[in-house]
Amino acid sequence: MPTTEVSPRIEYLLDETGNLAIGDVSSQPLAVSFRPIATATPDFGYTRSAVWLRLRLLNTTTDTSDWRLMFRENFMQHFAAWKVSADGGQSVPLLLIDQDERSDFASRPVQFPELVVPLPLDPGESGYLYVRYRSGGSSELSFSVESAASFATTAARRTAKNFIYYGMVLLLCVISTLAFAITRQVPFIAYTLYSGSALMFIVHADGNGFAYLWPNEPVFNAFASILFGAVLGISCANFARVFLETRIYHPVMDKLLLGIIVIILASLLSSFVVDHMLIKKYLILMVLGAILLATLSGVVAAFHRFKKVRFYVLAWTGVLISAGILSSRHWLGVQISEETQFDSMRIAIVVDATMMGLAIWDSLNQIRRDRHLALKSSLVNAERNLNLNKRLQELEERYQLALELSDRTSRRMRSTIHDLRQPLHALRLSVKGLGPTGAAAGETEQINRTFDYLENLVQDHLSPASREWNATGAGRDEEMSGATGNSGVAAANDDDGGSADAVEELSISGILESVHEMFLPDARAKGLELDISVRETGQAAEPLVLMRIVNNLVVNAIKYTDTGRILIASRDLGDAVEVEVSDTGSGMSAEQFAEAKREGVRLANAGGRDGHGLGLAIVHELAHQHGLSVALDSPRGGGTAITLTIPKTAPGKARQAGRSTGKPSVMLQRDTPVLKL
Repeated sequence: MPTTEVSPRIEYLLDETGNLAIGDVSSQPLAVSFRPIATATPDFGYTRSAVWLRLRLLNTTTDTSDWRLMFRENFMQHFAAWKVSADGGQSVPLLLIDQDERSDFASRPVQFPELVVPLPLDPGESGYLYVRYRSGGSSELSFSVESAASFATTAARRTAKNFIYYGMVLLLCVISTLAFAITRQVPFIAYTLYSGSALMFIVHADGNGFAYLWPNEPVFNAFASILFGAVLGISCANFARVFLETRIYHPVMDKLLLGIIVIILASLLSSFVVDHMLIKKYLILMVLGAILLATLSGVVAAFHRFKKVRFYVLAWTGVLISAGILSSRHWLGVQISEETQFDSMRIAIVVDATMMGLAIWDSLNQIRRDRHLALKSSLVNAERNLNLNKRLQELEERYQLALELSDRTSRRMRSTIHDLRQPLHALRLSVKGLGPTGAAAGETEQINRTFDYLENLVQDHLSPASREWNATGAGRDEEMSGATGNSGVAAANDDDGGSADAVEELSISGILESVHEMFLPDARAKGLELDISVRETGQAAEPLVLMRIVNNLVVNAIKYTDTGRILIASRDLGDAVEVEVSDTGSGMSAEQFAEAKREGVRLANAGGRDGHGLGLAIVHELAHQHGLSVALDSPRGGGTAITLTIPKTAPGKARQAGRSTGKPSVMLQRDTPVLKL
């Protein structure tokens, strides 16, 4: 590549009116008004003046005449260049390029993203290069003079570098978008917006946006730096809010980030009425502020969640350095080439993308671990709640059991009290009948049997309540056993009022005769006849069960019979023994009989007679528990006849037979069965 020598002196002239032409500045008296620049590259800050540059040219090569003026700018509001002969032999300046804000990309003499001007300069030729430009932003303009071959090499290298960078960032955007589509994690899409805006800002700054994306929109191209710069600042602040969850963990930083977003958005909207140069100047500070706040938020978060934000802090530190380089050149006048500025941005964004990827991945791992711990804690809580619910259910079951046992105990107490009344009454009558000379032998035996009955009744009905509680509740669990102190206690008992010990069975006829003797005084006291007609069948029965049933039937017969006769009878049916209690009282219908079997129900025809509605209910319950059947048999002559059918069983098996029987058949009859319950 041939070497070139360009005069080291670049001179400038500021045209505040913007009305000077090439003829004015290339001739006297303005030709002597040019002054050498004091910086490495022409840079006059944000000025509204048109800038004239003059450069002395001298081609010292022997074989190169085709040159390129390569400016490091993609667009100028107005840009023109001329070559003027040094010896004055060329009377008219040679126009090399003339572009304004309405010139599209195709009008450029060299189709390159940056401004490139062809410069014909023969070997040994000298002259002057005049450049006039006006910028809508910074007036910094760096350029070089290269041969056509050197420019081609430089252009190819720069194009390859740019598009490799674009491809890397674009790939990261695609990966981040796919990650959002798969995981639905908002930080991924927030990072896509941030990296995408940074990519578009660099693409525009390189000139490739105007070259490939909107080549016919020069007005938009002049505004694009404001648009993409504002979106970059907003998206970086938004990403910091989303990734760091500042609204939840750092509300002060969240308000600051929201504030900078609002300020940048307001400046973007104001660009429709405010001068673009002013907006571009301050937008650099706004974006720097957004990046500074994003980095500071990461530092604040690192004090509490270092593992989750460590890569984030590293990434934004690099971005902050790059933004600081850009701001220092525009605001502090630090001499940094434009290529160095944008290369720092490229490096920062690539490093940022890598760190952000690691940060997001690290954050997801932290979230996954947190969720695992939360799930584990939730499972522990669920197991604890399940155990509590199980214990609560057991307590509810025990509570219901206690209610049932309490109800059973209450019913037994009522039944016992009810059954105690008549024997006590009979006992009183018998005692009254004893004369001063002492009781007869038969009366004494009757008193003894009555006492036996009462003792068995009390023993059999009052003590099983506690035994049943222990038998049902003991052993359910250790806690219940320890609380009651009855662990391991088991009592086998029926609901019939029978003793857990073996009960001696007596003949049915003997039991009925005892009942007859017990109630004979009551019947005589009311003026009634109480007769008995029994046949010896050899069938035995538990005395307490049969006596309770027959007692209640006889009590009701005496109570509801005003005149006439009551009969206690038994007969052998072959496979069963039938016991009947009949009277000549008012009688009852089938409906009344069914109603009277309900506990606590008294019939309408009871009149003022004393009672609690328990007699037939006790009869029905005892029959139900022992597999017996009770039926109503209304005689043709009136009154009431209730029959108790006792199936024949082997001696000693009466209790087992009663337990093994399912729900008993209770027959309601007149002459023939009409209702079976």
